[in-house]
Amino acid sequence: MNNERKTASETIYQGLKRDIIHGFYPCGEKIKLEEVKDRYNVSYSPIREALSRLAESRLLTNSGQKGFRVSDMSQKDFEDITETRIKLECIALDVSLKNGDAEWESNMVGAYHKLSLQEKLIHEKKEVNTENIERLDDAHEAFHQALLAGSNSPWLLFFVKSLNAQFDRYRRYSTTFQFSQSVSVEYHRKLKDLALERDIPQALKLLEEHIRYSAEAIIK
Repeated sequence: MNNERKTASETIYQGLKRDIIHGFYPCGEKIKLEEVKDRYNVSYSPIREALSRLAESRLLTNSGQKGFRVSDMSQKDFEDITETRIKLECIALDVSLKNGDAEWESNMVGAYHKLSLQEKLIHEKKEVNTENIERLDDAHEAFHQALLAGSNSPWLLFFVKSLNAQFDRYRRYSTTFQFSQSVSVEYHRKLKDLALERDIPQALKLLEEHIRYSAEAIIK
């Protein structure tokens, strides 16, 4: 794959991934290659590569001759995503806290700092707008990735990231999703502190509690 095609494929992948997670494409809708081609002004080759990647993470389903469609959603599916996410993230966190070095600590603390600044901007200064919410979501994802990065397992982190994308899709579809922002902020602060202390049992317990708290709010 040449660099130009690789860049085009990544751009399409990220754009469609965000659109699917945000609900711009409803469940079951077919992704029309012609529309994507016109939108990104590219050939079909990088489009198919991007769609295949999205199918690998199960945001799309590949129906062969019928093409790619947005995956269906159900409470049973979400519960499975939640339980699997908890198992894999706890495995990754366990290894990360055992093996993470000084550079990992620095990156994790830096990611937490960016997240806490964005949380204050929205929750304390009340500067709520689409751009700031997107930045908060990005900072939240970056913190969790940094927390687990010490595991040094690309495959484990790949599956965790895929599950997080699925989890986020359900969160955004849940129009009544609400939870205490102060509780969310406290979870992140405690996770950071427990990670620095290398308190594995308490960190694992808190991470599971954090994920279940969000999942219950989505289901409700």
